[in-house]
Amino acid sequence: MSDQANNSDERSKAGKPETIGGLLAAALDMEDQISGGVYEDYMSRDNWPVELPEEVFVQIRARLTTLIEDTKKHTQILRALVNEYGQRTQSG
Repeated sequence: MSDQANNSDERSKAGKPETIGGLLAAALDMEDQISGGVYEDYMSRDNWPVELPEEVFVQIRARLTTLIEDTKKHTQILRALVNEYGQRTQSG
């Protein structure tokens, strides 16, 4: 099963946004959107203006790589929290 399918399964099990699991699933969604929707899209040279100097692009890409790696760590932390607390309710 793909990571994306696993993520979807975890989120669907987590419940409504007003539950702990729902809040954690929402945070996991945000991390996924940041990583895939912002950082990774800009790793391709094709998404930058042609006039951007190559050495600038290389520097930008190196910094974005750090952000992507950090986001993956955040995702791992959130998945662990979903697994540990996702089935609990606010009172439990």
